[in-house]
Amino acid sequence: MGENTQERADHGPCSQPRRLLGCSLFALFTLSLIYFIFYSSPSSFSSYVDLFDQFKTQRAAKNTSLPPPQAWLQCDYSDGKWVWDDSVTGPRYDSENCDMKSTEKCVINGKPDKGYLHWRWQPAGCNLSALDPAGFLRLVRGKRLAFVGDSTARNQAEALVCYLSTVARPETVHRYEERLGRKFWQWVFPAPHSVNVSTYWSPLLVRAEGHSEDYAMTQEAVILDSLTEPWTVDVDAMDIMVISVGHWFLRPGHVLRGRGGRRRLHRPDINKTDIGYLGVYRKVIRRTLEYINFNSTGDKLVAVATIAPGHFDTKHSWNHRDACSRTKPYEDGEAEVAAADAELRKVVLEEVAAAAARRQRWGVRFEALDVTRLATMRPDGHPGPYLFAHSYDWRPVPETVANDCLHWCAPGLVDTFNDMLAKMIVAGG
Repeated sequence: MGENTQERADHGPCSQPRRLLGCSLFALFTLSLIYFIFYSSPSSFSSYVDLFDQFKTQRAAKNTSLPPPQAWLQCDYSDGKWVWDDSVTGPRYDSENCDMKSTEKCVINGKPDKGYLHWRWQPAGCNLSALDPAGFLRLVRGKRLAFVGDSTARNQAEALVCYLSTVARPETVHRYEERLGRKFWQWVFPAPHSVNVSTYWSPLLVRAEGHSEDYAMTQEAVILDSLTEPWTVDVDAMDIMVISVGHWFLRPGHVLRGRGGRRRLHRPDINKTDIGYLGVYRKVIRRTLEYINFNSTGDKLVAVATIAPGHFDTKHSWNHRDACSRTKPYEDGEAEVAAADAELRKVVLEEVAAAAARRQRWGVRFEALDVTRLATMRPDGHPGPYLFAHSYDWRPVPETVANDCLHWCAPGLVDTFNDMLAKMIVAGG
């Protein structure tokens, strides 16, 4: 019995030389822990707890799968209705003194009905608050915002710059006025904001030769293998990128050029080679997002807008004074999204989701700015025949007149696009 007891004592957990060092370290750690708990200050203890929490957070971040597309949506902002808002007593900003295309300054141009200023988009499951210009400038301090695409991208960019101008005056540092005008504009909000906003004219995103360069030409040669400059050159420097294209793909008379030679689009008599506008649109969106993915080295938000359709009333010719003379939004069930617009929207949603799934870096976000339905319901929000300052000064509008039933009055519906963009940016941190 005594021998067994002595043997167990000689072979205790700390009897072996190899284990002796481990036992010593364990005892030292235990004594240090007791001292730390009973004698350290509460602030020291809190700091160690914070470090431990940070470690857990970093570890969890490494093991977290990529968030799904449109993770910023706490509810579906694309689904809702337009409601009259009596709290809106006037326009958000003074378009007269803004750096904006004159045809979109509906208030100055004398559009008699001002109801388009009072309708507010009410999502089905939440509220969409108006963008706060001062808060927005703080949110994007030091960042570069780029709007790339056709005139709808420019329309949105100019509305944003005008609204931000109510709290800080920007400098127009670049203005390239070419044949079609406004190919590349850049505004800078100086320190302490240091915010850069640019527009890049690229209605097809890929290189094209024809109507987009000269309105006198009826056809468009689309080169799928070549994205346009200068946005491709500047893409890595962009922190927030809004892409808005679609209307130019619906135009007839496109000729596709690339490695496969020439193929004519929108020609039902040559179906063997006609891939249709939808196929071209998908290829262009996919190629664009792939290029951004592989050429972005820093954090970036890429928001691809779905098409915001025009409202040329089919009962009238495009140049009739009533081509878009409606004075209030459509109600539920009164107007549906057109089939072509629905297909283009679907392409954007699918390609954005695919880009988000295959992205190379955690900091690059691909999101869809889904505005198709809310824009479809607003036939009242266009300039119509009121394209120039004091267009008619309350004189009758001639029956035949130039009309803009595609772009949006600013202030107006287009500001809702930027309200949604602001929510998207906030969600990214």
